[in-house]
Amino acid sequence: MQDILTLTVLLIAIYAIAVGTISSMVGIGGGIFNTPLLIILFLFDAQQASATALVAALFVALSSSIPYWRQKPRPVIVKAGLFLAIMTIPGSWVGVWLREVIAEDMALRYLFGVFLFPVAIKMLFAKKKKGLHTGADEIKEYDFSKLSKQRLSISLFGAFIGGVAAGLLGIGGGAIVVPVLTILMGLPIHAAVATSMFTMMFTASAGTARNAIGNYIDPVYAIILGAGMVIGAQIGPRLACKVNSVQLKRIFGLILVFPLVKMMELGHHFFDPLGDPNSLISLGGTILIWLIIVLPIGLLRYYHLQRGPPEVIEPCDVPATE
Repeated sequence: MQDILTLTVLLIAIYAIAVGTISSMVGIGGGIFNTPLLIILFLFDAQQASATALVAALFVALSSSIPYWRQKPRPVIVKAGLFLAIMTIPGSWVGVWLREVIAEDMALRYLFGVFLFPVAIKMLFAKKKKGLHTGADEIKEYDFSKLSKQRLSISLFGAFIGGVAAGLLGIGGGAIVVPVLTILMGLPIHAAVATSMFTMMFTASAGTARNAIGNYIDPVYAIILGAGMVIGAQIGPRLACKVNSVQLKRIFGLILVFPLVKMMELGHHFFDPLGDPNSLISLGGTILIWLIIVLPIGLLRYYHLQRGPPEVIEPCDVPATE
């Protein structure tokens, strides 16, 4: 029995290292992976799974912000991060409250899905901007003060939605904050990822404090997941710097499609409507729908690359550390 427990802890930690690496690379909290894991494999209810996953998001946000902060030029845009935190913090409280009072949250899940699907597709079709040649160039030339009031207002609304998603689903909010930073606020993707992790420190802290009051957190699983995420968070920022900005956007879009399908339980509705939403049949259906969406996009991109001139993308020249 002791050997099984030790093996389980080891496997969770290894899994968390991988999730922490991916999450810190693309600016998300990892809840899109951790929440389904806790529900499917460890039979957590939705309340406890999302609350525990949000603690892990706090771990990865804190630990990945340090290596991002040490990079030169520094990709963390503090003004942008604090500006969004103004709304992600109350948003996370609202998200936890919604999770408590709404028995049927599918309407909200569909709302998030409809909002994020176009963003994911836009990321998958990302192209290199003309005029700026490296991630360092883009970071140096970014000016937060030049954003219009209209863009800032819409960005705040997006930040609030990201906070709600964090509290409701335990996803950290980065799945919404990163697109807000890149599309609305014009940050280069490397800076958006780093700034998202910075903002997530405040978002996840607020949501975790609220979850702790409600006694929704499983401390054992939170610590195990968090420890693995801390290790992965030291790897992700270094890999993110070695992947050019266009590729990073495409990776983000590719990853983002899966949790959207899972969040809306499309696999369950189409393949196992009378069964458990977390059954293997539903999970298999989710994976199949994800493939149906991303494979045609991949083939379309391949077709365009074959028809057009070779795509030359300069690698990121931001050093991993000082």
